[in-house]
Amino acid sequence: MEDQNIEDSEAQILDMVSRCRNCNYCYSDCPLFESTRGLPAQGPSGLTTAIYYAIRWNLLEGKDAEDLRDLLYSCTTCGSCELRCKKSATGIPIVEMIEASRRILLEKMIGPLPEQVKVLEALEMEGNPYGEPEEKRTNWLEEIDENLLEQVKVIKGEEQVETMLFVGCTASYERDLLDIPRSIMKIMNHLDTNYGILKQEKCCGDPALRIGEAGLFEQLMEFNTENLKNAGAKRVVTISPHCYNSFKKEYHNLKDELEIKHYTEFFADQLEAGNLVIKKRLHSNITYQDPCYLGKKNGVYEAPRQILEEIAGDHFIEMERNRADSLCCGGGGGRIYAEVEEIKRLSEIRVQEALDVGAEIIVTACPWCYIQLTDGVKTSGNENKIEVKDLSELLAGSL
Repeated sequence: MEDQNIEDSEAQILDMVSRCRNCNYCYSDCPLFESTRGLPAQGPSGLTTAIYYAIRWNLLEGKDAEDLRDLLYSCTTCGSCELRCKKSATGIPIVEMIEASRRILLEKMIGPLPEQVKVLEALEMEGNPYGEPEEKRTNWLEEIDENLLEQVKVIKGEEQVETMLFVGCTASYERDLLDIPRSIMKIMNHLDTNYGILKQEKCCGDPALRIGEAGLFEQLMEFNTENLKNAGAKRVVTISPHCYNSFKKEYHNLKDELEIKHYTEFFADQLEAGNLVIKKRLHSNITYQDPCYLGKKNGVYEAPRQILEEIAGDHFIEMERNRADSLCCGGGGGRIYAEVEEIKRLSEIRVQEALDVGAEIIVTACPWCYIQLTDGVKTSGNENKIEVKDLSELLAGSL
C-alpha cells in the first residue's frame, strides 16, 4: 500500500512540474530565496526541478537524497510562490508538491530533518511537538487571577460550551508566551460569553502534516474533532493561525459543522457589534506582521488591522511589505523546530523593515511569529529599539 501511495504521489508531482513554464517569477516573492542568496540557489522552481529529476533519475537514496531532503525542508510553506504563480503564470500548487515530496521522503525513511524526528515522536507520545507531559497542558491556568477563572469552563468530559477556545501547543507550553492565552481569556470575560477550553486538547496536527507524517495528522484530527463535537461547541476560536488553517482546510468537513474563527476575526466582530469598547488607546508607533497561515493561506488581513486601528489610530503604520506581500517570519513548514542555513535570517529582515517605518512595537497574531521576531530582535541587537507584542496583549490592555 505504501509503495502505491509513493507511486501516486510521484505521478502527481511529475504532472504538476510538467506544467511549470520555468518563468521563475516565483523567485521574486520567495522568502527562502531572499534569505539564502549567495548560497546554492534555493527557490520554488528550483525545488520543484530538483524533485522532478530526483524522481525521474531515481536519486532518492544516499547523499543525493539527503541533499534533496535539506532543500525540501528549508521551505517555510508560506504560499508566496503559489500566489505569484496564480497571478503571473499557470497557478501550480507548488507548496502542495513540496509537501507531497516530503511525504515520499518520510515513507522512504530519508526525511525529515534530524531535529524534526523528535517532534514527530513527541506528537505521538504526548500530543504536542515539545515533548511536554500531556497532563501539564493546562498548567498555565494555575498562575491566573481567580477572577479570570470564574467564567471559563475547563472541559474534561460531557460539559457543554458554546464557544471553544483552542489554545494550541505553543501558547500552552512556552513560558514566554503564556500572556497570550491569558490576555484572550480577559477579553473573553469582557464579552460574558459561554466559553471553555479542552482539558485533553492535543496538537491540531499542523507540524505532522507539514513535516510529512499524514497518518499522525489523521490521528490528531480525529481526536480533536471528537472532543470538539462532544463539547457541543457551535464555534471554535483559535490562537494559532496554523490551528485555524488546519480546522478550516484540512479537518474533514469540520467547517460545515462548526464556525471556525481566528481570535482576531472573533474580536473584530465583537468590536464592530459594540460588545467590546476601547477605553485606553496606545500612543506608541506600531506595525503589524501578517502571519502567512492567517493572511496568505486564508485571506484574513483586515480583522487584525481593524482592531489595531481602534487601539492605535494614526500610530498604526504599515511596513512596505504587507498583506499578501508580507515577508514570512521563517517559522512555518516545520522550520520552527530546525535551523536552516541562511545569509540573513528572515526574522532579522522583518525587524529591520519595522524599524524603517519608525515602529516601536511589532505586533503579530501568531505564536510562531512571536517567537521568531523576538529572536530576530535579539540577534540583530535591537532590543532597546523595538519590542514584539501579540495583538491580544494590546487589546486586553486597552479595554
